[in-house]
Amino acid sequence: MAEEELDASVSVAIARLHQAMARVANGDVSAIKALYSHTSEATSFYGWGGYEKGWEAVSRRWDWAGARFKGGTVRHENISKVVTPAMFYVTDIETFENQRVADVEGITGWSNRVTHIFCCEAGEWRLVHRHGNRLESQHEPSTKLGEVGR
Repeated sequence: MAEEELDASVSVAIARLHQAMARVANGDVSAIKALYSHTSEATSFYGWGGYEKGWEAVSRRWDWAGARFKGGTVRHENISKVVTPAMFYVTDIETFENQRVADVEGITGWSNRVTHIFCCEAGEWRLVHRHGNRLESQHEPSTKLGEVGR
């Protein structure tokens, strides 16, 4: 694939990801599940702890998350993008705003640090891994690690 073609296909995949996450913010996980790889290598590390490995587990977790999101918006601030012909990844700050979440009183919002890894499957970019966790302020390791033993 020529470099221009590769860049264009990656841009389309990233746009699909952002559109899918906008739907997730409103409880619709169909687009993110369609974008995800349906293989045993699919994985997810969500901000709610734990992890999923394999399409069935990843799919169930998206269904669980979708049932909790009740409306809002999400925006992405790109930090980095690395592209090869076989795979690419992007790191972003993902910010949910004006969000309604099941079992949470009122409107809320938060930012996550996210990494999305895509592989080319049968000529199409598929999301194979999502790692997201809450964006926190930077701190010295000793301020957090010192709390572990207490």
